Amino acid sequence: GAKEVIAVCSGKNADLVKGLGATDVIDYTQTDITSYCLDGADAVKEEAKFDAIYDAASYSGAGEDYKDASLKLLKLPTDTNGHGQYVAINGSPLFWIRGLTIGLPANQHLLLMKPTTEDFDYLSNLIDNGWEEQDGSKRNLKAIIDQILPFTEEAVSKGFELLKSRRAKGKIVFDFEKQV
Repeated sequence: GAKEVIAVCSGKNADLVKGLGATDVIDYTQTDITSYCLDGADAVKEEAKFDAIYDAASYSGAGEDYKDASLKLLKLPTDTNGHGQYVAINGSPLFWIRGLTIGLPANQHLLLMKPTTEDFDYLSNLIDNGWEEQDGSKRNLKAIIDQILPFTEEAVSKGFELLKSRRAKGKIVFDFEKQV
């Protein structure tokens, strides 16, 4: 596993992401990731760069685009290590078109999923039963749920408004058994 996981979020979510395993947090309301890596220097040192950047914010609805800054913060390839990897769950239209046609550069990836029942069963098992780490400790996957709402027209509207507000701290779940 990773020795360090640095998360970017607002300061009010720092405890949540640290509880999920982040070793450090960059509060984007106070600084940006490039300034964090510069740490007062004129240029980002290679040892301050990342093996991987998982971008869950760019093109997520409020005009963010962290791709170019992220690419500059990836480790360069050496004789013993490959190039740092950039993984996006969203992307510009051009990024999508390139990803689905001629392909992306070797160290850039667009996360595309075709989930199956087996995938969900596997994740459910990790939540319920967990796994054993190399040191013998047991870990469980955590499902972060912001709200569980009944499956009604009013609640679905409320859930989508929360989703669009970008203030949900976890998934919004609709309970089909509670159709009040």
